[in-house]
Amino acid sequence: MERLEVKFSKDASKQYKKLPKEYKTLVDIALYRLSETLELDLKSIEGERDVYRVRIGKYRVLLRKFDRTVLVFRISTRGGAYK
Repeated sequence: MERLEVKFSKDASKQYKKLPKEYKTLVDIALYRLSETLELDLKSIEGERDVYRVRIGKYRVLLRKFDRTVLVFRISTRGGAYK
């Protein structure tokens, strides 16, 4: 299978840098699994097109899928992720 390329938006990059160390590791693992198209807790967001979320403990990683690229545009706690 072909790998997906994972990119971060400017805001998501800042949010990633502010994460606690243990959650950074978990986000890295989840994004690696996503890039390799392995099984992952990936769900689509209702009312949005090609927008998905990955649940990582109390954090949510919101991403948008394009052809062979995934753009991470928000990393936030559950309460703030969907606003």
